Amino acid sequence: MRLAILVLALAAAGACKSGPTTPTPPPPPPPPPPVVVVPDPPTVACPSPISRTTTGTGVAVTYTTPEAEGGKDPVSVACAPPSGSTFPIGSTQVSCTASDALNRSSSCVFAVSVSRLATITKTKFLAFGDSVTVGVVATDNPSPPPPYILRDVPNESYPTVLRQMLASRYASQTITVLNEGKGGEKAVDALGRAFVVFNANRPEAALILHGYNDLGAGEAGIDPAIAAVNDMVKDARFRGARVFLGTLTPPPLNVNRGISNTTIVRFNDKLRVMAKGENAVLVDVYQAFAGDPNRYVSDDGRHPNVAGYRKIAEAFFAAIQAEFEVR
Repeated sequence: MRLAILVLALAAAGACKSGPTTPTPPPPPPPPPPVVVVPDPPTVACPSPISRTTTGTGVAVTYTTPEAEGGKDPVSVACAPPSGSTFPIGSTQVSCTASDALNRSSSCVFAVSVSRLATITKTKFLAFGDSVTVGVVATDNPSPPPPYILRDVPNESYPTVLRQMLASRYASQTITVLNEGKGGEKAVDALGRAFVVFNANRPEAALILHGYNDLGAGEAGIDPAIAAVNDMVKDARFRGARVFLGTLTPPPLNVNRGISNTTIVRFNDKLRVMAKGENAVLVDVYQAFAGDPNRYVSDDGRHPNVAGYRKIAEAFFAAIQAEFEVR
């Protein structure tokens, strides 16, 4: 009986082991870590240099802030001095820096240059004198008499050329130069006209170049002419004008044209003394011609030629610039 029970138990145990067992599969591998792409650091390119002008001590300058390339957002660009700042006279470096979220940065620089526009404190001028102020040139007459042909050249006169020079340099201002020359006039005969002209126009600056015709009689004409010019200076000053007093031009070398160089030199010497006493600005036109007078004088030896009128204008321009230009 016991044997039967044992046999049955063994049979049952064998029935439970009817086949081989299946192994458990390994777990899948973990996924690879994500690829992190780090962008390049930011870069920034500044604009071209900027130039501005002003009549003051500085000027507000606006510019477009440059954009950055690359970098990790957010990317910002800041410039110093910022757009809209007032930049002083001279050259100022502007630095622009691009920064990203990874605290990386790059910079560039550009220049803002500010220059001062030339200005003067007086802009209304009046030129008073004889035919040298009018603007007359003389050429030899092929069929005399007269020996010379006189021709007005208003566009080449020294007041016209002077106005052009002043307007070019002081472009932000309106410049006037009135031409009140009268051909053939002596200084001793010009006083009444001078008083009327100065009173009617009230120039800020009077440019007086007179006396040549008074010297036709030789040295006897020097003192009366100086006295007359002195009265013109006094009247112009009385009416509020700053006076610029021009010396007379020299004659050509080695040519006798009726007025000797000695007479002109003596007149100019007295004119210099008078200018100093009247606090007038002396414009030494004689000295401007002295290096090569033949180059600047017309055929009659008295009137300047076109180059001579420009030389006179240059002499007055230099004196006006030194006296009135804002520094």
